[in-house]
Amino acid sequence: MSSTELNKLNHRANLAQWQQLVYDCRHSGMTVKAWCAENGVSEKSYYYRQRKVWEATQPETVSRVSSSQPALPAIIPCAAPLASAGQESAAAPALIMRSETWTVEVAAGCDPELLRLALRAVK
Repeated sequence: MSSTELNKLNHRANLAQWQQLVYDCRHSGMTVKAWCAENGVSEKSYYYRQRKVWEATQPETVSRVSSSQPALPAIIPCAAPLASAGQESAAAPALIMRSETWTVEVAAGCDPELLRLALRAVK
């Protein structure tokens, strides 16, 4: 695997993690400032990651990617929140979005707010 391919995979993995982070913050019932302080994330980092996740879901971003590169977001999974913070879960993602003639896959039990935000983003 080339370093370019590895970088792309790492970027997609980061986007998936960042999407979960944004989801967790927005559904915590806390302010961004309070959530960041509790979770050891700087507000600057949070807003940077939120912007990157948002940009990855925008059709304009997809159209700017050259035809030789796969369009983002190819797959950005967002699993439902874990039952307890210390447990790792191998559960399937609650939401998968694909570009190029959009497909949105939604698992049973997906948070309606997450679905609303995702559909609004691809609208």
